Amino acid sequence: MPESSQFRVVAPYRFNPLGAHIDHQGGCVLARTTERHTGLLGSRLPAPTLQLATVLADGSQSVFEAALGDINDTQPRWARYATAAAYVLNERHGPLPRGLDCQMRGSMIAAGLSSSASYLLAILAALCEVNDLQLDKPALVELVREVEHDWFGLTNGVQDQLSILHGQENALILVDPDAVCADTVSDPRSFLDAGAWLLCFSGVSRELADSGYNRPVADCHAAAALLQPGATRLGDVSPERRESASIDALDPPLARRARHVYGEMARVADGVNAWKAGDLSRFGELMNASCHSSITLYESGSEWLVALHEIAGNTRGVYGNRFSGGGYGGCLVMLVEQGRIDDIAADVLGQYLARYPDLADRAHCFAAGTAAGLQVMTGTG
Repeated sequence: MPESSQFRVVAPYRFNPLGAHIDHQGGCVLARTTERHTGLLGSRLPAPTLQLATVLADGSQSVFEAALGDINDTQPRWARYATAAAYVLNERHGPLPRGLDCQMRGSMIAAGLSSSASYLLAILAALCEVNDLQLDKPALVELVREVEHDWFGLTNGVQDQLSILHGQENALILVDPDAVCADTVSDPRSFLDAGAWLLCFSGVSRELADSGYNRPVADCHAAAALLQPGATRLGDVSPERRESASIDALDPPLARRARHVYGEMARVADGVNAWKAGDLSRFGELMNASCHSSITLYESGSEWLVALHEIAGNTRGVYGNRFSGGGYGGCLVMLVEQGRIDDIAADVLGQYLARYPDLADRAHCFAAGTAAGLQVMTGTG
């Protein structure tokens, strides 16, 4: 890369039509990348320094500068994500001789669309670009996992970064966290002709580390160990030990987690078949069942997203809906009739804001377009 060249990184956001809370238990997940993204415009610095300007939602800028190995708790959270990514990359694949000067923009932050994984991948891809590093997708997946686990205390899986790296236009992605790969499930003609994805941002943002995310994950691990000694995840438990009698013998909270995980694994498999067959009604039914299970068995969700789920479930033209991300804040994902998308958006948002008028300046609906996965484009400056 020439010293003076600028380049651009586009790291899309993702949402999950099916596959709630199972990637960390060895379950496959259906994902989709959208045109909303983290955008980075960068250039090479001769010294190992990170110069970061982040453009905030109101158009204002926050500027930060640090050596690549410098990370501490006094840094703003948005800067600490970047410095943690630089630190981990430098430790695993360094020392990095050159630094990065960049400006970053994000479409939506903390909306349940994996903006943090998108942000981390944009920084890592840019640092690799300026240092002429060629890392494969599994290596980038592991770097993001290390940042989230070791520096931010999350016990989530790797499906966010896998989805962003493997995303395809006009397709769902079947993500396999154990194999660290993904298969493409192309959009059927019925969806291309008459379907659409509509998302409603609740107006409430919540970081996973600040929510109740980690507690039910620990319950899943505990349930696995009781169902089969030595198992650390529910996906590791042999099929004969997953029968109802064994699950019923667990403490009620652990039994609920196990039922959700095994039910959701089956819904993902059924969803792949329904999507391939172009059966949007069946796919929507599976989304509704997924969300109900998340609320009642996994016990995730917040009052705002539960309200949106109930409203959408009674709105004409919505095939199905479920929470995006952990369900503690962020967006509701709806599979809808394409011809009714404007009416559905108005109906859902209108009823929601009638309950929560204080969120009128933040909550909104938007169609989720299609986008490819992570891209690095050189020669833009």
